[in-house]
Amino acid sequence: LLYPYLTSFRHPAFTDDWLLIRGGTVGIRFVVDDDWEFGYVGRVQTLGLGISDDAASTGLDDRRWALETGPLIGFRGWPVHVQFRSYWEWPNRHSGGTSELELSAPIRFRRGFFVPAVRLSYLSGAYSNYYFGVSADEASAMRPAYSAGAAGNLWAGFSMGYELAPRWLLKFSLGVEHLDDEITASPLVDRTRVWSGSLGVAYNNDLFNPRDYGGGPDEDPVEFRLGLFQSAIDTKVRRTAADGTPGDEVDLEGLIGAADRRSVYQLGARVRIGNYHRLQLGYFELSRRSETTLAGDVRYGDLDLPAGTLTRTDIDTSLLRLSYDYSILRDGQKELGVSAGIGFFSFASTVQAVALQQSEQLDAEAPLPTIGAFASVPIGDRWELSLDANAFALDFDRYKGHMRYVSASLERRLGDAARIGLGYDLFGLQLTSSEPGQSGELGLRFHGPRLYLGAVF
Repeated sequence: LLYPYLTSFRHPAFTDDWLLIRGGTVGIRFVVDDDWEFGYVGRVQTLGLGISDDAASTGLDDRRWALETGPLIGFRGWPVHVQFRSYWEWPNRHSGGTSELELSAPIRFRRGFFVPAVRLSYLSGAYSNYYFGVSADEASAMRPAYSAGAAGNLWAGFSMGYELAPRWLLKFSLGVEHLDDEITASPLVDRTRVWSGSLGVAYNNDLFNPRDYGGGPDEDPVEFRLGLFQSAIDTKVRRTAADGTPGDEVDLEGLIGAADRRSVYQLGARVRIGNYHRLQLGYFELSRRSETTLAGDVRYGDLDLPAGTLTRTDIDTSLLRLSYDYSILRDGQKELGVSAGIGFFSFASTVQAVALQQSEQLDAEAPLPTIGAFASVPIGDRWELSLDANAFALDFDRYKGHMRYVSASLERRLGDAARIGLGYDLFGLQLTSSEPGQSGELGLRFHGPRLYLGAVF
């Protein structure tokens, strides 16, 4: 595979940098007295089967990717460094986990480094069985059912870096992992060891500002933004009838003919309070009106709509977001923080059979408490790259559901008082209402590029 990657010219064993990039993991850490290190790291686990159309994979369910995160603790006061990491996966594919104990002997020379290492990995029974087990439903005459237990793998290898020139770095790694008997006994596995290697070239253009960059606590204390969001929209609604009978899941864009792409104006404001605190506000609303002739029969709440019915659909959606942000780290090189806030979401839809003069409504108004994280990196003197992510899970009163919001943007300063930026936003919501007379399910997703202008004071 050929892919871009982020690296450092110095191995993390020789630095106390807060950003840790090592062995396929990315995270943050704190180094105490150059000996102890504590942190939190993450990685993407892609131990899927790589299922294709060949006969050997027929009947197998793919093992889906997972985001694994967890704490690390290390000691590097000896020539041999020790680091322990433990991971749990977020999407909860298997409810298992892994732990790793790594011993390394970093060697630094004038134009690079050489780091041999040995790593013992422990895979819990749930983890091993998810990736290497064969369920009864997947079993066949050539592939018997198999339940894998907890396993321990041993890996040995090295990584090295060599500075070809002041701005160019060559990196190379090689390793071999010996698999536990619990894994090799699986009918899905045909080897006892796995070889891996990588070769990379990195270029450093000093794009990022130094830590002593002149940004201060009062830099851009107040900012207002006006944005235009070109949104692709996907809305699925299930309206429950008065007698409690669930209706069909209706795709409002595909089946009812609501507009599936629309330009949306967004308003936003941000107020900084000192160096580490800020308040944010964001608002958008969207109204859609459409008519279509149904291609098939639809049951929507108490409406039975046969094919050929002319329907009129009105949909109004709005979201107001308020949040308090705290910057854990903020200097001229980066800003990294966490946020907590609340959103006020409103959705109203009316589906009307024009000729029959009958209609069905679904209204939902819910407070959405959110938690999230944000990060930004200045690139040169006038550019900034930023990422903002928020999520929530709600089970309150008559509403139950979850929401996610992710926004990435690249911004350029236009003098001291103006900004222009280009970004991409994703908003997703799944909500179930048990309100009498308004019960139903709503699935909503907006995503698309965003262009905005900002003014600072």
